[in-house]
Amino acid sequence: MVCRLCGGANPPQHASCISCGSPLEHAPQTRGARARGGGAGARPVWYGICLALGALLGLALVRLKAAGDATLQPYALGALLGAGAGLLMGCAPAPVVRVLRHGWSEIMAGLFEWLSDRRLARLRGQCEEALESNRGDQDARCRLAAILWLQGSPEHAEQVLSRALSGTDSPPTARHNFAIAQAHAGRHARALEELGHARAEAPQSATLYWNMGLSRWALGQYNEAAQAFLNALELDPGHLPARNALALARARLGKLEEALADLTELAARRRREPDTVCNLGIIHQSRGELALAEGRFTSALQVDPTHAPGRYNRGLCEVLSGRYRAAVDDFSILSEVEPDHAWALIQCAIALYRLGRKERALDRMRHAVRRGPGDLQVRYNSGTLLLREEMIDRAVSELERAYEIDPRRIEVIINLGVAMYLTGHLRHSLDHFRAATRMAPRHALARYNSVVASSMLEQLDEAETEVEELTALYPGFADAFNAVGVIRLRQDRLVEAAEQFRRVADMMPRSAVARSNLALTYCLEGDLSAAHEQAGLALGLDPDLPAARDIAGHVALELSHKEEAVEHFQALVRLEPTNPDAHSNLGLAYYRDDRLSQSIESYQRVLVFSPKSPEGHNDLGLAYAKDKMLEEAANHLAQVVEWRPDSPVLHSNLGLVYYFKGDTEDAVHEWREVTRLSPRYARLREATRFSAYDDQEMYVRPMDRKTRASHLPLKIAAFRHSFQLALDEKGFDLDIPWPDIGAAAGWKRRAALARKAARRP
Repeated sequence: MVCRLCGGANPPQHASCISCGSPLEHAPQTRGARARGGGAGARPVWYGICLALGALLGLALVRLKAAGDATLQPYALGALLGAGAGLLMGCAPAPVVRVLRHGWSEIMAGLFEWLSDRRLARLRGQCEEALESNRGDQDARCRLAAILWLQGSPEHAEQVLSRALSGTDSPPTARHNFAIAQAHAGRHARALEELGHARAEAPQSATLYWNMGLSRWALGQYNEAAQAFLNALELDPGHLPARNALALARARLGKLEEALADLTELAARRRREPDTVCNLGIIHQSRGELALAEGRFTSALQVDPTHAPGRYNRGLCEVLSGRYRAAVDDFSILSEVEPDHAWALIQCAIALYRLGRKERALDRMRHAVRRGPGDLQVRYNSGTLLLREEMIDRAVSELERAYEIDPRRIEVIINLGVAMYLTGHLRHSLDHFRAATRMAPRHALARYNSVVASSMLEQLDEAETEVEELTALYPGFADAFNAVGVIRLRQDRLVEAAEQFRRVADMMPRSAVARSNLALTYCLEGDLSAAHEQAGLALGLDPDLPAARDIAGHVALELSHKEEAVEHFQALVRLEPTNPDAHSNLGLAYYRDDRLSQSIESYQRVLVFSPKSPEGHNDLGLAYAKDKMLEEAANHLAQVVEWRPDSPVLHSNLGLVYYFKGDTEDAVHEWREVTRLSPRYARLREATRFSAYDDQEMYVRPMDRKTRASHLPLKIAAFRHSFQLALDEKGFDLDIPWPDIGAAAGWKRRAALARKAARRP
């Protein structure tokens, strides 16, 4: 995919640009749900097989029962009856066949489990008896540890092995299996140390090198892991898991061609091995061959429909291709087979979110968090989904958990900064964005968000320097040019600001924010007709944009379009019901349109949100006075005079209210104050003193450039998508040189396979 911001080419498996970090969104495809049943051509073949098997069974039964000189008639009848019975069985409903198959699998799993438990219990008793008679029998102790491990008591097994190692004549098996216990508990450094000692005692063990490779893999030492897997293969060329793991280690090291050759050869030899086919698909995916990778995952599922990596990876391919319905199908099937597969749950939530099913997406997200509370991908994706849904407090909590898991993930830091910004913690937000910028100086999202946060914190010089570098890096980044315009506007460089906003409007003709900013710039320049036009275009694109409503209302008042001004400020009050300036401007629009009762209501709301506002009291007092409500007018105007005793206009209006009330003495006192404060104003008011109020201080509340010069929204980093390797990273093998215990371990494996078959959809 080609990034729309920097123009860089990206492999299709990436959710964000590898150059600038900008999200690469895929258009959802509402079609493409995969049919669960087989093709129509498969049914006649199935019926034919059932007929043939039934006929053969009928012939076999006749052959067993009939005498040697039987005629052809009994054989024909037996074949006919057998074919009929086979056809009836073939026509059985699929649920019946499924129930029978699952029931048989459960029976076999129970049988193998019973055989294994019975033998392990008997062997454990023998080992304990041997140890009671001879505490120094290290072989019995090692056998007991292996039995405890297979019985599901790894901690107890580790204690027994530790006692075995305390002796002077402990066998190599003890040290090897003790290392496996350490690795199983996540103590890989200690495990490698013990495996090194065991290798000195038994250097020809392929199992030891296999376990060593897995521990190296868990520590991220892929070069050393590859060497260990190679050593295992030299000792045991038929060790297929080691060959599979070797190819994956080479892929981790960037040797994709070698990995592809290894897995292709292995897949040709083992066509029925789903892990190999699945990992081959992941190599294709790493090379950007998404369609070919999806075909490999499908092939793995044809071999084993319960193969979790194949099902998950195919669903992920469908997400990255925009086929969200098909992805939901695959992830849902996987969740039925493996309810604890947290990655499948969170990716299913993302697919549902892309389809607009937000409630179901949030439900799957909650399940994913419960199943994988310490998983970075789950925490990050759940936080990103909540952030996109504007559930900010919960998003902050999830992203903080993700940050605790890995504080070096740039996308985690960016989205945590966005969440902090939306909660009003601008300083913490800026710190996060700058940290992300230091880690990746060319990351467009980190730098852009840093510019916005710096601008909102009045650090305009730093924001200007950073945004100029950003626009030089990415000349197609319209949001960055809008940020340049906002900074220029707040620096009162209106001509330059208008130039930037016109550029953004050309690049993003459907952007209401760009049109609104251009209207604001024209309004401040005094070009009211151009401001009126751009504000109208902004409202046509987004009728609920507060900045555009505010600008349109101011322009309408300036142009004396009273009805239009009332309409815009009414809409602004609905959008910002706690904004006292919006109520004040609506009150003035009503006042100029002689709708005095509505004007009084608006000014009363101003005092609800700003009770000590002199302008609010003055405006409400004049509205009362014009509506002949003189007592209320006198109370409010007297309060304003108390706060501003040096204003001749206020004294003049209060004197006129007193005069109309009949308080001549108070009116004369106020007018004497007018003459004392400004004889010139007193002479100007002589002609109209007894006929009109002076409402020159009832003015339109100015637009706040900081809030009305709108930045485009902060950039949220994309969802995280990771493919699942078909490699059991905890698949350590115990060293079991005892045939009787090895047979019990084999029955355990057969029981696990039978239970897996029982879960098959």
